[in-house]
Amino acid sequence: MKKICIFLLLLLLIQSSNGQLDCSKAPTDAIRIVCNQIQRWDQKARTTPTLSADVKTPGIAGQAMAAEFSPIASNVFQCMDIACLCVFFRGTGGNNCVVQGRPLGKVVRKEYRMLSEDERNRLHQALRTLKQNGEYDRLARVHAQYSESGAAHSGPAFLPWHREFVKRMEFLIRQVDPSLHLPYWDSTLDQNLPNSKDSILWTNEFMGDATGAVNNGPFRSWRTIEVNKATITRAVGAQGKGYSEDEITSMMGQTDIAQVLAFSAPQRGCPYQPNFNVPEYTHGNPHIYVGGDMLETSTAANDPIFWMHHSFVDLLWEQYRQTKQTRATRETAYPADNRQCSSEHHFRAAFMRPFTPMRNADGLSNMYTDNLYSFAPRPSCNAGPTCGSPYLFCDRSHGAPRCAARMKTGGNCASFTNGETACYQGTCQGGKCVAVSQTVTPPPTITPTKPVVTVETTCFNENECCGPWSAKGECQKNPVYMNVWCKASCRQCTPKYDLNDECSDRHSNCAQWSRSGECNKNPLWMAENCRKSCNKCGVTRAATCGGGANNIAANPPASVNNRQQNEPCDSPMCYNEDQCCPIWAQRGECQSNSKYMNCQCKVSCGVCRPNYAYGQCQDYHKDCAAWARRGECAKNKWMPENCRRSCNTCMTL
Repeated sequence: MKKICIFLLLLLLIQSSNGQLDCSKAPTDAIRIVCNQIQRWDQKARTTPTLSADVKTPGIAGQAMAAEFSPIASNVFQCMDIACLCVFFRGTGGNNCVVQGRPLGKVVRKEYRMLSEDERNRLHQALRTLKQNGEYDRLARVHAQYSESGAAHSGPAFLPWHREFVKRMEFLIRQVDPSLHLPYWDSTLDQNLPNSKDSILWTNEFMGDATGAVNNGPFRSWRTIEVNKATITRAVGAQGKGYSEDEITSMMGQTDIAQVLAFSAPQRGCPYQPNFNVPEYTHGNPHIYVGGDMLETSTAANDPIFWMHHSFVDLLWEQYRQTKQTRATRETAYPADNRQCSSEHHFRAAFMRPFTPMRNADGLSNMYTDNLYSFAPRPSCNAGPTCGSPYLFCDRSHGAPRCAARMKTGGNCASFTNGETACYQGTCQGGKCVAVSQTVTPPPTITPTKPVVTVETTCFNENECCGPWSAKGECQKNPVYMNVWCKASCRQCTPKYDLNDECSDRHSNCAQWSRSGECNKNPLWMAENCRKSCNKCGVTRAATCGGGANNIAANPPASVNNRQQNEPCDSPMCYNEDQCCPIWAQRGECQSNSKYMNCQCKVSCGVCRPNYAYGQCQDYHKDCAAWARRGECAKNKWMPENCRRSCNTCMTL
C-alpha cells in the first residue's frame, strides 16, 4: 500500500509539472531570451483584468441590456473591406474605389526587395510622414503596453492580434499613399548568406546601419518613443538569426492548431506539451538577431523593420491556413480556453485589447485576405538568376537552388563558385565583394509629404445612455464597462462635437447608414450618435435611460444537484443556448459549473467545433429567418445568440 501511495504521489508530481516551460532548457541563447520575455509578459498580463471579465452595464430603466458594440465600422481601423475604407478615405466607387484620382483596392504584399525603386522610395516617404505627424509613434506605443495589449504575446492570440496590428499600420501607410502596401521581410534571404550582416538590407538603399545608432539610410535619426533615446539602435547578428526553411517547414507540417495558435507560456497543469518551436518562439529569433530596439518587446515597434518582419509572420500563418485548413476551419479552429495555459486575454471570446470591439476570434476572419490584402509568392530561383530582383541572386553553390540577398562591398563571396552575381554593384575578387565604382551610394533624400487623406481618430459612445450614466457617477463606479463603451462621456478621449446636443449627427456617415436601415439594426450606437438621421430628436436621452442597477445575467444557473447530474443534456447540437455563454466562459464557469456549461454553452466551452463561423454577424441555422418572422426572437433565448442577423443582435464586427 505504501509503495502504491508513493507511486501515485510521484505520478501527481509529474502531472503537475506538465505544461511548465523551463527557459533554461531552451535550445539556444536567443530562444532562452525569447522564453524569458514571453513569460514576463504573461506574468504581467495575468495581473490585469480582461475587458469582459467584470463587465456590468448600468441598465436602462431597470431592464437588462447586452453589453456589446454596434457592428458599424465607426472608425477606419474597424474596416474589413475596400468599400468601408472608401467611405473613410472620402473616395468614390465602393469596392472599385478611387481616392483623389488614385485607386484604392486590395493590395498584394511583396518582399521588401521585390519593390521597384519608386515603390520603395514612396514607402520610405510614407513612413517618414507618419513619423512626423505622430501616427507612427501612437501605434508603436500599443506594442509596449502589456496592461492594454494582454493578447499581443504569450498565447494563442499572438498571431491574430499581430495580424490586426499590422493591418492598422498598412491602413496608415495607405492614408499617405493609397497605392502602397506594407511589404514583408523574408529573413531567410539574409540567413542564406555566409554572413547575414553582409546583406544589402543593411545599406543606404534599404534599412541603413546594422550596428549601433542608425545614422544612415531612409530611417536615419529615427527618434524612439522613449524620451531618453535619440535614435533607434541595432546589433545585427550579435545574437539570434533569421528564419530558416526548417522552421517554416515545421510550422507547415503541424496538424494540431494548439501548436500554431500556441500556448507559449503555459503554467503547471496545462495539458498541452510545451514546445520551443511554435511560431511565437521562432518569430522571436529575428527580433533577437536585429537587436537594439528590436530586442525588447517594449521598444521593438520603434524600428520600421518590425512591421515588415511581422508582415512575413502573417504570410507564414496565411500559408498554413491556406494549405492545412478548410475555409470554415480557418475561422473556427482555436485552442480551448484554459487558465493554466494562458491568461484570459488569450481566450477565444476575449476582447482583442486595445482593438475593441474586436475579439480574438475576429482575427481568424477570412475577410483580411479576401478583401484587404494577399501575398506575392516568396522570391524563387524559378524567376531566374536574379530571383526577379536586382537585389537578390540565385545561390546554386550550396545544395538545392535558393534565393539570397546580394551583398554589399566587403561581403564574403568566396563560397559562391557557380558564377552567381552575389555582389551588388560589384564583383567577387579574392573572396570579397569589390565595388565597380568608388562612388558610395548616398543616403536617400526623404521628405515627408502630406497624406492624401487624413482620417481623424474617433471618439464615440456606444450607447445612448452613456451621458445619463456618466452623470450618475458610473464612470467611477463601473470603469471596466464605462471607459470602453462610454469613452466620450467618461473623457477617455476628446470628442469634436457637443456631447449635450440632443439632435445632431456626430458621424459623417449617419445619413447613409440610416438609409441602409442601421437605425433599426443597430439601435444602441445609432440612437446615440446619429440622432438626427434616426429621428430621435423628440425624446431626450435622460427620458430614455433610467440608469437602474440591473445587469446582464451575472452567472449561469447554480451548479446542478445530484439528481440533475444523471439527466441527459437537452442540447444535442453544437450551439450555445444563451447569449451570456461567452461571458460565463470567461469567468471560469466551464470549469466551476461544468455540467450545465458543457451542455448549454458547448461552443464557448470548446466542447464541440461548430460548422459555422461563431462570433460573426450571421445566422448560424438555415431556418433563422423563418423563426424570426414567427416572433421566436422574443420568445426563445436561443435565438438572439444563434440567429444574430435575423434577430438584429449582432455583437461583433
